[in-house]
Amino acid sequence: MIKVKVPELLKERGLNATDLMRKASIAYATAYRLSKGQGTAISFDVLDALCQFFDVPVEEILEYQPTN
Repeated sequence: MIKVKVPELLKERGLNATDLMRKASIAYATAYRLSKGQGTAISFDVLDALCQFFDVPVEEILEYQPTN
């Protein structure tokens, strides 16, 4: 399973989905889903925007968690 770590990053910075949409130029629906840790896919463009916005590498955005 892939865990989306965007909610934690937003919380650490005191931001929300609207901030993410505006400052990272991501569609609101996408920003909202990511802010809730939801979603089944992510484009490389969005992943790149998130890395730039949070100034972190990919592994700070997504985390692999083995399923049992």
